[in-house]
Amino acid sequence: FPQCDNAKGLKAFYDAIKYGPNHLMVFGGVCATVTSIIAESLKGWNLVQLSFAATTPELADKKKYPYFFRTVPSDNAVNPAILKLLKYYQWKRVGTLTQDVQRFSEVRNDLTGVLYGEDIEISDTESFSNDPCTSVKKLKGNDVRIILGQFDEEMAVKVFCCAYDEEMYGSKYQWIIPGWYENLWWESWINSSQCLSKNLLAAMEGYIGVDFEPLSSKMIKTISGRTPQQYEKEYNAKRGDGQSSKFHGYAYDGIWVIAKTLQRAMRYLNATNKHQKIEDFNYTNHKLGKIFLDAMNETNFFGVTGQVVFRNGERMGTIKFTQFQERKEVKVGEYNAVADTLEIINNSIRFQGLEPPKDKTIIQEELRKISLPLYSILSALTILGMIMASAFLFFNIKNRNQKLIKMSSPYMNNLIILGGMLSYASIFLFGLDGSFVSEKTFETLCTVRTWILTVGYTTAFGAMFAKTWRVHAIFKNVKMKKKIIKDQKLLVIVGGMLLIDLCILICWQVVDPLRRTVEKYNMEVCP
Repeated sequence: FPQCDNAKGLKAFYDAIKYGPNHLMVFGGVCATVTSIIAESLKGWNLVQLSFAATTPELADKKKYPYFFRTVPSDNAVNPAILKLLKYYQWKRVGTLTQDVQRFSEVRNDLTGVLYGEDIEISDTESFSNDPCTSVKKLKGNDVRIILGQFDEEMAVKVFCCAYDEEMYGSKYQWIIPGWYENLWWESWINSSQCLSKNLLAAMEGYIGVDFEPLSSKMIKTISGRTPQQYEKEYNAKRGDGQSSKFHGYAYDGIWVIAKTLQRAMRYLNATNKHQKIEDFNYTNHKLGKIFLDAMNETNFFGVTGQVVFRNGERMGTIKFTQFQERKEVKVGEYNAVADTLEIINNSIRFQGLEPPKDKTIIQEELRKISLPLYSILSALTILGMIMASAFLFFNIKNRNQKLIKMSSPYMNNLIILGGMLSYASIFLFGLDGSFVSEKTFETLCTVRTWILTVGYTTAFGAMFAKTWRVHAIFKNVKMKKKIIKDQKLLVIVGGMLLIDLCILICWQVVDPLRRTVEKYNMEVCP
């Protein structure tokens, strides 16, 4: 019953039970709705069912479908493969984009469970019914770079159109979507979108598709004596111009599963009960039904689709990874569910950048430092200034008794020079930032350089001011009487200024001392 009609499917099944001979097993079931209804009722009929094409995750519930098996992996089988791929490229932050259809929602929900506890964060979960653009914008707003999509071909065209408009493609993004789409699938739906073909293909470039492997790529003999390649050649020759199905290998292996199951059951009956045969099976013979069930659970052989092993009735198959490269799908790797291993074909994956995309925007906090060359140049000029000041100081002290030097107040000159040298010294301290000294030392330097600059400036300016005041006081004397203002009085003026400064600095240090603070600047793009 190929049609997906529940009533007709059930009628065909019940007619076969009622009017046909005793059936040992049920082989088939393609449509999810029909298969699930029949599989749920099999326990009452004592029948084991083996499907080769029903991939709906719902059928994995062994409490509800204890007698159901399938040679094809379920849609959920891609999730452990996706987990392996995420770990391979060290992607620890992903987002999901899901079409509001039960088939896709079930896969997304299972993926959440698979990623739980694996140190991989699902930073955003978006779903849509018809227009995915709002969801795509939200993913971009949350800085999602690795997008795990679950949607059909029609919605895929819309998704990639939105991705192009939002610039969510290229070297910064990686899309991982279902790999079961038809060849050149986008050509059938491009007219229904408002996207130019070249823009759509640009957004699609590099996406990775995930799907079960129709036939094993290993060139070893299977249980039938043929290699998968020999089987495929013979299959293509026999079907001629008929349409190919990607499930044909699973149907072929399914026949072998049934044959080996019956063979094991016969061996078990011969070894334990000489009087009972499989021909004695009927729908109320629960003992034989249990023997068939256990025999199928023990299935383990290499078929044309790979190693055929069941775990709780679910096929542990091979998952393939393909990548869209220059308008065609290219196989880039495969995941073996039995061995839990991922194999990436050498140099087959082409990322849009020089390396795989990052899973988020990497923010590197960097301390803004004073340029070392600039600090070196200014330090050199400062040293020259201090040497020059030292030369002036030496000259002033050596010639302090000469008339012209003595008339210019050499003590005041010395204070000006010393104040200048202290100010020069503060330049070295102002250039020492967090790249040269520790946090604690930096706070001490903040205080020291403030004191040195303040004292140095006040000493130099105070001495110059005192000398200027003395000239002013002498020439202000209208009567031109002889007036002597000694250096000691000028020193008192400078000392008074320094005393005011020291009072302010001490109060500042006691009440509100300088502390190191970190100022956050706006983010900048790394060159």
